Amino acid sequence: MKQTEKIKSKTKRILIKKCHICGTLMESDAEIKKCTHCGKSFLPCHYFNKVHAKTSQEFSNLFAGVDELHEEDLIKGIHVIW
Repeated sequence: MKQTEKIKSKTKRILIKKCHICGTLMESDAEIKKCTHCGKSFLPCHYFNKVHAKTSQEFSNLFAGVDELHEEDLIKGIHVIW
């Protein structure tokens, strides 16, 4: 293999979120719906830009996977995509 050839590897992105109530750090491959420590429920990113859901299933569908999120979608200091 030549040194100039690059090995392409697919890296898995994860979302890291800090609970703004208890400070617990959580990792996931999609937006986190609830804190694993204190149970605080969270809203999806850009909730007010999305159509508001009338049922719990519709609300659950508003949460995006990490591959659908961009850095500008995240709240700085609470989220990071790694």
